[in-house]
Amino acid sequence: MNIVLIGMRGSGKTTVAKMLSKKLKKEIIETDDLIAQKAGMAIADVVKNHGWEYFRDLESEVIADVSKKDNIIISCGGGVVTRAENIKALKRNGKLFWLQAGVNTLVNRIGDDSNRPSLTGKKSGRKDLQEVLKQRYELYKNAADEIIETENISAEKVMEIIVSKNTQGGVAVPPLRWKLNAKTTICCIIGDPVEHSLSPIMHNAGYIALGLNFAFVAFHVKDLKSATAGVRALNIRGAVVTVPHKIEVLQYVDVIDEEALAIGAANTIVNDNGVLTASNTDWIGAITTLKKETTISGKKVVVLGAGGAARAVIYGLKREGARIIICNRTLDHAKKIAQEFSLEGAYQLDEKEKIASADIIINTTSVGMTPQENEMPIPSEFIKPHHVVYDIVYTPKET
Repeated sequence: MNIVLIGMRGSGKTTVAKMLSKKLKKEIIETDDLIAQKAGMAIADVVKNHGWEYFRDLESEVIADVSKKDNIIISCGGGVVTRAENIKALKRNGKLFWLQAGVNTLVNRIGDDSNRPSLTGKKSGRKDLQEVLKQRYELYKNAADEIIETENISAEKVMEIIVSKNTQGGVAVPPLRWKLNAKTTICCIIGDPVEHSLSPIMHNAGYIALGLNFAFVAFHVKDLKSATAGVRALNIRGAVVTVPHKIEVLQYVDVIDEEALAIGAANTIVNDNGVLTASNTDWIGAITTLKKETTISGKKVVVLGAGGAARAVIYGLKREGARIIICNRTLDHAKKIAQEFSLEGAYQLDEKEKIASADIIINTTSVGMTPQENEMPIPSEFIKPHHVVYDIVYTPKET
């Protein structure tokens, strides 16, 4: 995702962009420099010879090109906000930071420069800046994902603010491109723990891309019965259900769809005017990604764990014709699932020969997830070179 700096000349975009580039080791692009290169002359000469409209056309062409790049820093000319197409292009893969400053600060930084091309016909650089800022204020405000007041802080501090606002736990945060209001529809994820979840980042990015007035939040839930009642009472449109609630949640909904019923667990609740319907899409995600790496039909698969995620994975594996055994710390839980799904066997996690003889090993436990990232559900010597190993834990990226 790109970091995009917008604001009036004198707001510090170039200085801050250079600092960001050095700190984050990212390429920096100044759109005015590209316009000058494209025109083969200085900006002042472009405006003098061809007029502002021609300059804006070149600017839009440049913006369209640089917006296709990824993981760069873009320092935009002050007038980039005057065309909606520019902002739309920049927002496709960028977070926009408005570096805001008043006229006095802008003049103090760049001087009362009457040699620059005037945008308003004013002879004084100060008056020109004042009029332009007045015209563009709402455009900047509406375009910005984040507004940073630069009046009384250093460029280094501005840079630090941008870095902190652009990451969350080391993960790039999609920009907030909509305004929450009384009509915003709320969705959520409920789990224990839930702080590691990437669902808010992914879902909010999806809402933005689709132009939906939705927001997605994470709730750390221990009292599942009350939380499910809250989904209904607060008219929350939908909820993702994660560990350890995927099985228990079936007790508190009104309708269980065919797949969730067969699996005996749900990862999704949809609220239709107070009627809560439970579904399960876990198996689709697991099997779709596994099939990209290997064939499943006829393969011997060891599933580690006996919770809601294990049930979903086993359901999907059965549909694909796999031969399945289940291994779990608590043998009784494994035996119950083996009986329900007619599996080939149920064992504890120390069954080295059974695990080693399989074609595929799938970990559906939470072992390996932050803060247990240095732990494994089975000893490493159980895993052989011929194994396809699939871990449903995604935090950290490599378990």
